[in-house]
Amino acid sequence: MQVLENNALFTEVSAEQSQVVSGGKKRGHSDSLTFDLDAYLFVLGAGVVFGNPTLTSDEIQVGWEYALGI
Repeated sequence: MQVLENNALFTEVSAEQSQVVSGGKKRGHSDSLTFDLDAYLFVLGAGVVFGNPTLTSDEIQVGWEYALGI
């Protein structure tokens, strides 16, 4: 187990240390998860404009999943 000497919240780590934290899996570019903020805001905005004035947790979840590309 690797231990960081610096206890700061934000520190730079090497690729090897990152693999230790992520369970040994190294994420490639095609495997990375991206969040599309424009899509998320579009779904939430459309829900408010064309639906009820308040959104349910299910509607927010749909926007979240749509923005993540799930």
